[in-house]
Amino acid sequence: MKALWDVGPASVADVRAELSRRGHDVAYTTVMTLLGRLAAKQAVQVDKSREPFVYKPAHRRESVLRDRLREFVRDTFDGKADSLVLRLVEDQSLSRADLAKIEKMIADAEKKKA
Repeated sequence: MKALWDVGPASVADVRAELSRRGHDVAYTTVMTLLGRLAAKQAVQVDKSREPFVYKPAHRRESVLRDRLREFVRDTFDGKADSLVLRLVEDQSLSRADLAKIEKMIADAEKKKA
């Protein structure tokens, strides 16, 4: 999906080329099978009116990431996002720049609520 989001509407060959550029050399038929499965799950849309078929994401990256993150927080942290953030801070996984950015986002959110 990442490759398809980055190249936009694309053929199997286009997606394969993007994957190869990222260091994932996979067979054309493997990419075709994967895109077919994603289409069956309605994760991608297929334009079969022309050859080669053109695939495009059915959902925006941001909405998929938001939904997956919510699921992760719900399943792993019992729905408590603060636990995730606290764990990242405790593990020193966040740089000073990351922390400053989070602080700014918190301040902006507080301003909106006021």
